Amino acid sequence: MDTIFSSASNVQKSAIKIIRISGASAKKASKIFSFKPTKPRVASLRKIYDEENNIIDNAIVIFFPKPHTVTGEDIIELHIHGSQMVEKKIYNVLSKTKTFRIADKGEFTKRAFLNGILDLTQAEGLNDLINSETENQFKVSMSQYEGSLSSKINFWRNEIVYLLSKLEALIDFSDEELPIDIVEIFNDKISDLLQEMTKSIKYSKFGERIRSGFVITIIGRPNVGKSSLINYLSNKKVAIVTNEAGTTRDILEVSMDFDGFPVILNDTAGIRDAKSKVEKIGVDKAIEKAENSDLILILSDNEDFSYPDLKTTCRKILVHTKSDLGKISNKKVCNISVKENVGIDKLIKLVVNHLNSLAPKDAVLLTRKRHMNSIKKSINALNEIKKIDLNFSPELASENLRIVAKEIGNITNVIDVEEILDDIFSSFCIGK
Repeated sequence: MDTIFSSASNVQKSAIKIIRISGASAKKASKIFSFKPTKPRVASLRKIYDEENNIIDNAIVIFFPKPHTVTGEDIIELHIHGSQMVEKKIYNVLSKTKTFRIADKGEFTKRAFLNGILDLTQAEGLNDLINSETENQFKVSMSQYEGSLSSKINFWRNEIVYLLSKLEALIDFSDEELPIDIVEIFNDKISDLLQEMTKSIKYSKFGERIRSGFVITIIGRPNVGKSSLINYLSNKKVAIVTNEAGTTRDILEVSMDFDGFPVILNDTAGIRDAKSKVEKIGVDKAIEKAENSDLILILSDNEDFSYPDLKTTCRKILVHTKSDLGKISNKKVCNISVKENVGIDKLIKLVVNHLNSLAPKDAVLLTRKRHMNSIKKSINALNEIKKIDLNFSPELASENLRIVAKEIGNITNVIDVEEILDDIFSSFCIGK
């Protein structure tokens, strides 16, 4: 296998940059750059030279011997000055060296997986941690990186393997009916697993949204202050604000952080009988976006909060804009004024409280569609087992248990499916 290298601090200019080299030939770096070998895990100052014995830099060099490294392989780190030219010269030298090449996206982490340092859910958690921008994204990704999802998945798989071993032993060594207590214990464990997996699927949308953002759509008639609100919340003039009705035609999306929750806030076309074909398309898009949201803010500058029928049961918050001209005395209505900065904090608190209410109390968080697909297939197989009489068709129950074990195992450790692994690790940044 090639020895790979890449910058572990991917910025153009900095005081210090780290070049990481991983693989069987990593130790050859001392010969390649003509410096004295270093002791394991000891930071040593070394002059590094190119192939013509010209000095490239004074660098801190650290050698990490396998297997206790981030990749499970020998690793050399070069802590160089953060010059792009220094980095370029080091890359040139390594690129000319046989068996050395620049790492692909996510290849360091992929090798950590292949060498048993991380399982797939931990690798995914690491990627999410790198890309986290809000407090809740950080908490969920760190928890997954630390193995919370792995622990739950492994517990489920161990339960399935236990049931499978017991069932197959009974099939092999018993010509009589299974004891009633054995059947009850078997069915109880199946029911418990079904309950836990079904709960994890129920809250899987929350896990996905923590990664990608909760979708909040603002709807209302033209000129009620939708664009003004989104501009105020984002502190940017992302939407055109005029007195002319129907200014917003397309969906405007703004990513925001609401007290630790990642949010995608959508400004939409004013809801009314469209005056043109283009405006009608905008209104139809507004309704479609609202129907696929996690929360809808219905804005009005008077007491009329009517809106088209929406094919959704998601929470709706009534927001009275321009309350500086007069408030609405209704507990179900949140009075705000962008002009006077009134009620905005209360509105944000209502949104955050709702998002908090969606969080599971103790269910494992599935954060990706591949997790959900495997759990759904497992649930289907477990439901099939519930229909089986173990005294007559124990082999059929065993086959379904094998399906569950395989599907659950694939969540943490996909085996011999290279394109799945490539898809997972290609989303990583260079140097990870």
